[in-house]
Amino acid sequence: MRILVGVLFLSSLSACYTYAAPQLPYNNGLPVTRQVADFNAENPQFESGEPYWILDAPGHYFFSLLSKLILWNWKMNNHDISEETKLYLQDYIRANRLQNVKVRFNMYDPADEWHRLTNNPDVHWLARYTVGVLNWVIYTILPERLFAGLFGGDHYNPYTNSINIYTDLPAVVLHEGGHAKDISMRLDKTGYALVYALPLAPLYHEARASEDAFHYIAERKKEQQLQREAYEQLAPAYATYIGGQLFDSYGFIMVIPGHAYGRYKSWRLSESDKAD
Repeated sequence: MRILVGVLFLSSLSACYTYAAPQLPYNNGLPVTRQVADFNAENPQFESGEPYWILDAPGHYFFSLLSKLILWNWKMNNHDISEETKLYLQDYIRANRLQNVKVRFNMYDPADEWHRLTNNPDVHWLARYTVGVLNWVIYTILPERLFAGLFGGDHYNPYTNSINIYTDLPAVVLHEGGHAKDISMRLDKTGYALVYALPLAPLYHEARASEDAFHYIAERKKEQQLQREAYEQLAPAYATYIGGQLFDSYGFIMVIPGHAYGRYKSWRLSESDKAD
């Protein structure tokens, strides 16, 4: 069993956390969708919540501490997203023609989430009014605007086709964009979304999202630092999914080899840059 776990861990990381060679062009998405975008001045595609210290301070300094510790980064779920980080995701969404995806930066809007849930023709109504409604109830009664990092956090919701961001890290937000792109190109979005609940299935979904984020970052050749940060942040994050699937509540221990692998890849990239 230990050998199997080790092989699965190393092969999963190796398959996912390679970065695109600069000479290979990044493949922008060609979404398959029936959803009609209804964005306008009153309902912009990219929207930011107003800062409220009474929510953001306890969210940043208390409820998100576990996520900060696991990924060893103070900006995890800090509820203060810089314009630079927002621009990374905005550019990614536009480059991949994800014109129907709603992006919320540090917002809580259950009313609009319900509207998007009930008006998403790309996901079968039975899935939306069962799993989708359950997700909406959790989103409503445990607002991530306050509890991100303890309950929930940065995520893409396929049932509402929306991205919620609470972290000021470009690699993390691009990973969530990768989820939106991944499902946008699926003919059977309902089945692909439901499969995520099956054992080991999240490893594939998460790998796809991170892989696309890595390739997108690698294409931006002048931003080598961002590539290194992506390894250091996304590798341990992916390791937590492997641990969670294999060891349940003890899965967080896998973050240790995840950090080691990510920092090793970051170091290798740094040494490669020096050689060039």
